[in-house]
Amino acid sequence: MSLYLIPVLLSFLSISSASQCKPLQCGCMGAHLFEGSWLFQQGKSPPWCIPKSYEVQKPPFLYKAVGNQKMNLVFGFTIREVSEVKDSDQVLTIPMYLSIHWIENRLVIDPNHRSWSDNSTGPTNETTEEAETLKNLWRPNLEIYGLEAFNNHKILGEMAGLRITKGKVVKYDIKVTVEISCQMDFTQYPFDEHVCAFQMGSYFYDKNSMTCSSSYFDPADETDFLERNLQYTIKFRKLSARRKIVRLTSGSYAACGFEMRLKRKHEPLMYQVYIPCILFVTVSWISFIIDPKVVPGRMSLLVILFLVIINVFNNVKSSAPSASSSTLNAIEKFVVTCIFSIFSAILEYAIVLSILTLRPQSGTNSERLYTIFHNANGIAEKPSIQDRLQFFLENPRILDVCSIVCFSLGFVIFNIHYWYFANYSSKNIH
Repeated sequence: MSLYLIPVLLSFLSISSASQCKPLQCGCMGAHLFEGSWLFQQGKSPPWCIPKSYEVQKPPFLYKAVGNQKMNLVFGFTIREVSEVKDSDQVLTIPMYLSIHWIENRLVIDPNHRSWSDNSTGPTNETTEEAETLKNLWRPNLEIYGLEAFNNHKILGEMAGLRITKGKVVKYDIKVTVEISCQMDFTQYPFDEHVCAFQMGSYFYDKNSMTCSSSYFDPADETDFLERNLQYTIKFRKLSARRKIVRLTSGSYAACGFEMRLKRKHEPLMYQVYIPCILFVTVSWISFIIDPKVVPGRMSLLVILFLVIINVFNNVKSSAPSASSSTLNAIEKFVVTCIFSIFSAILEYAIVLSILTLRPQSGTNSERLYTIFHNANGIAEKPSIQDRLQFFLENPRILDVCSIVCFSLGFVIFNIHYWYFANYSSKNIH
């Protein structure tokens, strides 16, 4: 046996004083570096270990070959649901299982250790460790863009786990609840749609040093998935290309994640606001067939409808999310149009009532006008403009007949445009 193997054999037989400390703090116990290769003592060495020369503060890509120093982070997002959407704060709450993978080439792996083939310590070719073990390894500094709150869950301990693979991949999994902000435009409420992005990437290293890739699990793919009773229908999709790069003053950073498309459910407002407003306007047309001389009946009907729809507008205004601009949103425009319709009916009755009370009394003139219009299609004289005006003053209910046609036709045209032709797409939808 060669003499240079004697120190190696003695090191296996000797009991080192370092055996009293933790393996991750003392280096690779039971493993020795010899001529650039690691030798492992069968049954004494762990499946993986951290060499004494390991520097926690240094990222793994610094030890790669020149020209191949980019590091890739792999994210996995197992989404449970979107549990809450706060329109007032423009915040989404998302519980999920977050998984982060990266390659740590500095780890020492015993390829023949039984743990890699034994699934009792984790999946095949992986070994499961305590989450606290991650403190002994280099960890990427991460950022979630638009983060409002990040809560991890605990029972007896933190709901997190660490796995090391035979290929020197570090896998860290944790259950979290994340709150992210999302810029929302409520101008088209309640037909508004929003696209909110969950973006995650390196906080310190730009895209030239660190890249990322990701995958997500859509909860809607589960056969027994029950969507939470939210005011939005939520669809998940891949992160768009324009959101995969985040440009800041300090540089351009790679980002990975997913997008959520939020489409508001406007059906409840159909029964709460739209249908009642349409009925109020329709009932206001009944006033046109009430005798104008019955002032209390006709006026009380219109005033009550007017006050009720004003109250509806106030309720809508208080419950609707505030728009970014000073303009009215879609539902407010509809209610304001209904208010204007009822108010116009009040003005029309005021005109009719004014004609009835202020017109001059002339029985002889009325008989003459009746004779002219009765024979307008015969050989008698044609009525002049003055005669027509006087006939209208003598018969103000003609205005009621015209109002029934004009008001109903105008409101129908408005509804056709509102429900079928108006464009309610938001500017931030891509």
